[in-house]
Amino acid sequence: MERYDRQVRFTGFGESGQEHLSQAAIMVMGAGALGTHAAELLTRMGAGKLIVIDMDIVELTNLHRQTLYTEEDVRLMKPKVEALKEKLQQINSEVEIKNINTELNSHNIIGILQEHQPDIVIDAMDHFEIRFLINEACHKLGIPWVYGAAVGSKGSVYGIDFNGPCLKCLMGTMPQTGESCEINGVLPPVITQTAGIEVSEAIRFLSGAGFSKKLITIDTFGMNYKTMNVDALKDENCGVCGQHKYDHLEKETFRPVQSNCGRVFTLRFDDEIFEEEMRGEIIKENHFVKFISYNGYEMTLFKDGRMNVYGLDGQEEAEELYKEIAGSLKL
Repeated sequence: MERYDRQVRFTGFGESGQEHLSQAAIMVMGAGALGTHAAELLTRMGAGKLIVIDMDIVELTNLHRQTLYTEEDVRLMKPKVEALKEKLQQINSEVEIKNINTELNSHNIIGILQEHQPDIVIDAMDHFEIRFLINEACHKLGIPWVYGAAVGSKGSVYGIDFNGPCLKCLMGTMPQTGESCEINGVLPPVITQTAGIEVSEAIRFLSGAGFSKKLITIDTFGMNYKTMNVDALKDENCGVCGQHKYDHLEKETFRPVQSNCGRVFTLRFDDEIFEEEMRGEIIKENHFVKFISYNGYEMTLFKDGRMNVYGLDGQEEAEELYKEIAGSLKL
C-alpha cells in the first residue's frame, strides 16, 4: 500500500477503496482526450486491470489535449492503444493493460463486454451514436458506466447504473445536431477536469459509495460548476431502463461515409483495400496503416478497410470521393 499511501489516507476512500480498485477491471472506451486522461489517472491510482478500446492512430492534432502521446508516436503512426499501453506500463507495471484495436459497433460491443467482463465502463467517445449504444449494451448486461463529454470549454459527467435514470431518460432521443470540437473547438483544461470527474465517479462506485446520482456540468472558461439531482428525470416508460428495448443494438450501424470531428470523414471499404494498389502516392506506412496522397487529398488507410480523409468540405464531397475510389478498385 506504500505506493498509494496518499490516496489511502483519504478517509472516504481508504484501504478498503484501494483494495476494491486493485481488484477491479475497468474498460475505457476510447483512447482520445478523455480516455488517455482517465486511463493515466486509473493507472497511477493502481487499478487492477484496464481494458482500453480505440481504432485510431496518434496524429499531430491530438497532442494538445490527449495526454502521454508524443511526436514520435505521430511519426511512427502508432495505433493509440499501442502507444498508450507502452506509456501506462512505464507509469505502473503492476496494472494489467489490455488494448483492443477495433471500431466499436452494434455487432461487436456485446461480445467485447462479455469477453472482458468489466466491473465498470468509462465513456471516452466523441459522439452520441456510440454513447446510446454503450447505454443499451451496459444496461442489457447490468454493467455500470460513466457518461462523459467535453467540447469547447464545457464538460458533463453522469454515472449510470442498472436502475437508471439512463442516458435515454436524460435525453429522450439521440441528438442529431449539436456542438462538436470541429465547430466549437475544445480547450484542454475541460478535458482534464471532465476525465477527472469521470474517474471520481468510477472510484466512488467501486469503493462502495455508489454514484453521486448527479449530472455534473462544468465550464472551465466561464468558471462555472453545476450539479443537478437526476432522480426526478427517471422515465418509468423509458425504452431502455424501463422496457428493456435495445433499438440501437439491433440497428445496422454500418455507414460507408461518416462525418467526424475536424473536417475529417471516414470512408469504409472491405479490408481487402489495404492490399490493393491504389492510385496516389504512399507517403509512409506500417503494418497497421498507410498514409496516402491521392488527387490532392491526404488520407489514412487502416488495415480493417477504414479510410480517414482530411479537409473535405462536406458530406457530398465525401460521398463523391467514396464512389470514385470504390469504382477505381471495383470494390
